[in-house]
Amino acid sequence: MALKNFQAMQGKICTYTAYTMNAFKEVATANVDKVTLEFGVKVAGEGGVPYITKGSGECNLKITVECSFPE
Repeated sequence: MALKNFQAMQGKICTYTAYTMNAFKEVATANVDKVTLEFGVKVAGEGGVPYITKGSGECNLKITVECSFPE
């Protein structure tokens, strides 16, 4: 179960990365010199009585872009 959850997170990270990089490729007015993506994932689970479980998840994404503009 945990492996499946981590594979799902990996897929989402790959999707977000590709989407972000493609968005900056479309910027014609600036040269994108550096893009930094930071992902934070927090996963928690709690077990107890069978069929009564609790889980939670958090995710954040930080994007830093360094650009130079042609003279």
